[in-house]
Amino acid sequence: MQKKPDPTRTILIAALISAAASFALYLPSLGFDFVNWDDYMYVYRNAALQSDNLDWAFTSVIASTWIPLTFLSYELDYSIWGLDPFGYHLTNTVLHAANSFLIALLAARLVGARGGLGARAVFIIALSAGLLFGLHPLRVESVAWVSERKDVLNALFFLLGLHAYLSYAASRKAASYMLTLVFFVLSLLSKPMTVTMPLVLLILDYYPLGRVGKDSWRRPLLEKLPFFCISIAAGLITVWSQESALVPQDLLPLGGRIHVAARAYVFYIYKTLLPANLAPLYPIDLSASIDLLFAMYLIALSAITALVFYFRKWSNTYISAWAYFVITLIPVVGLLQVGGQAAADRYTYLPGISLAMLAAAGAGWIVKRKRKAFPAVLAAVAVLSALLSFLTFRQAAVWKNSFALWDHQIGLYPDNPRGHIMRGTAYALKGNYDQAIIDLSKGIELDPFYDLEVYSTRGNAFVNAGRFEEGIADFTHALYLRDGDKTAYKARGTAYAVAGQYANALKDFLKAAKLDPSDASTHIELGKVYMHLGDNRNSYLSMKKALELGDPNASRYLEDLETWGAGHNE
Repeated sequence: MQKKPDPTRTILIAALISAAASFALYLPSLGFDFVNWDDYMYVYRNAALQSDNLDWAFTSVIASTWIPLTFLSYELDYSIWGLDPFGYHLTNTVLHAANSFLIALLAARLVGARGGLGARAVFIIALSAGLLFGLHPLRVESVAWVSERKDVLNALFFLLGLHAYLSYAASRKAASYMLTLVFFVLSLLSKPMTVTMPLVLLILDYYPLGRVGKDSWRRPLLEKLPFFCISIAAGLITVWSQESALVPQDLLPLGGRIHVAARAYVFYIYKTLLPANLAPLYPIDLSASIDLLFAMYLIALSAITALVFYFRKWSNTYISAWAYFVITLIPVVGLLQVGGQAAADRYTYLPGISLAMLAAAGAGWIVKRKRKAFPAVLAAVAVLSALLSFLTFRQAAVWKNSFALWDHQIGLYPDNPRGHIMRGTAYALKGNYDQAIIDLSKGIELDPFYDLEVYSTRGNAFVNAGRFEEGIADFTHALYLRDGDKTAYKARGTAYAVAGQYANALKDFLKAAKLDPSDASTHIELGKVYMHLGDNRNSYLSMKKALELGDPNASRYLEDLETWGAGHNE
C-alpha cells in the first residue's frame, strides 16, 4: 500500500522553495549601493542613526514618516555593518524571503480552512502563491531599495498577525488573539500601510473561515474593536506626520483625487499582468478630473466587480480576494495624495498577495479537478517563475546605484524634471559638477518651479566648478523664491567668501545666524569671515560661540586667534 504524503511536510517544502528562490533572486542586490532618494535621510546622512541614543527612532519624523520600528532596524544594521550598504540590502532580502515563506504557508492554511483538497493541490497552491508573490517584478522596489525596508518589515508582522488570527479562529485562545493584536501594532510601527488590517480580518471571517455564518457579524465586529481603535490612532498620527507632504486641495480637488484613485486600481492590475516599463516614479497629473478616461477606469472596475460577484456561484474566493485588494490599497491610491507620484510599485507589496493567491488557487483547482494535470501545472508554475525571475533580475539592476536609477527614470519620462534633477544631484555628490550643472539646468528648463531646492543645488555645483557669479545668482534666486531659508543664506555666504566678497558674505552669515542662532557651523563661518576682514575680536567671539554650541572644530581657530594676540576682551 502506497504511503500518503504528509501534507504538513509538502507545504513546508513549498514554503522553503519559495523563500529560497526569493532570496537567491535578490543576491545581486547585496552589491548595490545606496541611492540618493531617501536613503541619505534614513541612513547614510542620518546623524541620529550614528549616535548612541535610540530615542530618535521614536521621536523623529523622516521623509514625512513616523516609523520607529523601521528606524530601529536601521540602527541594528548600523551597529553591525556601519554604513556598508551590503548589510542593509541583506536585511531587506532576508525579510522578503521570510515573507514569501509566510505567504506560501498562509495560502495553504486558507485553503485548508475549507478542506476538500488533496495534498498535491495544496502543495501547488502554496508553491504558486509563494513564488508568484516573491519573484514578481513589482516587488523589486520594496526589496532592492534600502529606504523601503518599511514595506518588507511591515508585511512580515502583518503576515505573522494573519497566521496568529487563523490560530485564534480555530482555537478561540486568548493568547492567539493577543498575539494578533501585538503583531498588528508592530506592523503599524513599521509602516502605517496596515491600518486596514481590521477589515482584512473581517474578510477572512467571511471567507474562507466562514465565521460570519455561524455567529453573524456581531462577534467578529466586537473582536475587531481594539483593532479599529488602534487603526484610527495610527491614521491620525500618519496624517500629522505627512501634513507637510500632502498635496493641497486646491492643487488636486476631490474629482481629481477620485480620478487618480480609479486609475491606480486599474494601473496596478495591468502592471501585475504585464510588468513592463516599471518606473521609480510615475508622475501625477494634478489637472486630473472627470473625463472620458476617468469613465473608462470606472467601467473597468465595475466590470471586474461584476465578474467577481458572477463567479460567486462557484466560490467566494473571488469576492474575498477582490475585497482584500481594494481595501489594502485604500491608504495609497491618492485620496490623501502624498508626494508627486500617481502610483508606485512598492504600494503593491501587500495588495499583491491576494492576486498571487488567486492565481495559485486557480492552479490548485486544476490539479484538484484532474490529478494527472499535476506535472503540467507544476511545469507551468516553473516556467512562469522563470519568466518573472528574468524580469525581476533585469528590473533590480535599475536600483544598482543612483545613476542607473535616474538613467532609467529619464529613459521612461524624459520630459519630467525629477529624473534630471535627481541625476544632477547624484553627479554633484560624486564631484562631477559640470555634468551636474547640465542635468540640473535641464530640470529647471522643464519646470522652473518643480523643486525650489534645485537652485541651491545648482548654485553649489556652480561654486564648486569655480563659476562663482552664476552660483551666487542661483542662491539669490532661491532666496527670492523662499525667503528665510537659512541654508541658502549660508551657501550664498560661502560663495561670496570664496569669491573674496567678504562684506557680502558677512551679511549672509549674520542673517543665517539670526534665523538659527543654535547652528554652530554658521558661527564658525562668521568667525572665518571676521578673520578675513581683520576683526579678530568678533572672530574670537563667533568661534567661542560655536564651541559653546558643541562644535569642537572651533577650538583650533580659537588657538590661532590667541596666538595672534586677538583682542578678545569680553
